[in-house]
Amino acid sequence: MSSPPVPASPSDAGSSDGPDVEELQKQIRELTKIRNERQAELLSLRSTHTLKHALDTASSQTIKTSVPNPDGSEDPLQIEDTNLNTILLKQAADLTADKEAWDQEALYRMAGLTSFEVQDPAPNGGKLQGIRIEVMADGKFGTPYYIFLKPYDTTPKPTPSEPFPEKTSSSTHVTIHRHTIPSYFLGSLNSLAEKLLPAPPRLQNLDRLVRDMRRILILHYLRADHLAQVKAKVTENLPQNHPTPSEIPPIYISEFTVDPEARLAEVEWLDSQSFGVKRLGWIALNEEGGAEGIIVKQDGKRVLPMELKIKGNWVRGEADKMSWIDGLFDRLEWAIDT
Repeated sequence: MSSPPVPASPSDAGSSDGPDVEELQKQIRELTKIRNERQAELLSLRSTHTLKHALDTASSQTIKTSVPNPDGSEDPLQIEDTNLNTILLKQAADLTADKEAWDQEALYRMAGLTSFEVQDPAPNGGKLQGIRIEVMADGKFGTPYYIFLKPYDTTPKPTPSEPFPEKTSSSTHVTIHRHTIPSYFLGSLNSLAEKLLPAPPRLQNLDRLVRDMRRILILHYLRADHLAQVKAKVTENLPQNHPTPSEIPPIYISEFTVDPEARLAEVEWLDSQSFGVKRLGWIALNEEGGAEGIIVKQDGKRVLPMELKIKGNWVRGEADKMSWIDGLFDRLEWAIDT
């Protein structure tokens, strides 16, 4: 007589090659997510198709109503009104088109460059091509800059036979008409225009001019933003603003000024225990925000150890980048002990 089969122990069941429950649950969640996404796309397509189909097939029927007179006869005046459904559908389509246009404009503005056409307000002024350049830092837009272009004047020079030639304009070449670029970048703009917007018949490269000018403006905005943060820290640590004046060292940073181009910063240290003896420093920055030159003087003599501390022990080439400004305030304070 054979013995009954022995049931499998829990340890034996766990060692079987059955499917992994966690893996199956993960696959189910992924498939559910894909199904929900497809359903949302299907609903969107259906609503779009319904709106377009209704606009295409909406009839131009009118509702005619007669206004009865007090004696019961109908007034020959008839009031006509367009189908309200058609009006609502048309308004919905217009709103959709407006939103798409707004989204497209927002996308262009996020790219930082927008081109548009405006009318020259001057007498007999024609169409102008406008270019808006926008820069941002820390998620905030700065002041936009504008460049307005007009067609290149190709009017021939007066001659004895034709002293008053007819005015003509180029259909392919443009020149800068007006702009809001800061005055300290006027040299850069004129140089780019001379190089990239030559007179006919030479080819122009407007895209390159706009890109190069935008790069100059972005670097300026970033330099100014970084230096403004340093200036804010200096202001916070002045004796009149410090929460614990007793912790202020005898020599402290009393002033930090930046030029409009954000290429030169002037620093002043004040020694409160030596009858107001001052140290003056100048920090010149390159276009990328790196250290181009540092000079510190006291009593008309340079303080070289202090200059080296301000520059810091950077790997070769790293002091030429914008990140050099990030720790500038700490290095300015650390250099005081020299």
